[in-house]
Amino acid sequence: MIQEPPREVRTVDEAAQNWAAHPRFATILMKQLLSAENGGPAAVSRVRVPVGESIGRHLHASQVETVYVLSGRSRLTLGENEVAFNSGHIVPIPAGTAHSLVNVGSEAVELLCFFTNDR
Repeated sequence: MIQEPPREVRTVDEAAQNWAAHPRFATILMKQLLSAENGGPAAVSRVRVPVGESIGRHLHASQVETVYVLSGRSRLTLGENEVAFNSGHIVPIPAGTAHSLVNVGSEAVELLCFFTNDR
């Protein structure tokens, strides 16, 4: 059996990353933690949705998005289904599935979003 040489271990300190405006949703903030450009096998972002704001309906044609709610209360629309999506909840969103999210709580919604290629 041929073994690959060990890859360099790279860690990202989320606290050292700056919040930036989401490129498609102006009121949403995000921190890009990992991406294909920096060697990650998945793209990983921390996303903040302010009170009363929303991430509009969109889809990812070739990526599965897995979203974990770190804090807050929201409503997730996945295809034609709408569900409560609150702190501690997680959902995989299949590639090509339209989805949106609205903050319905009294504090910012914090999300951890993982993007992986659809296989």
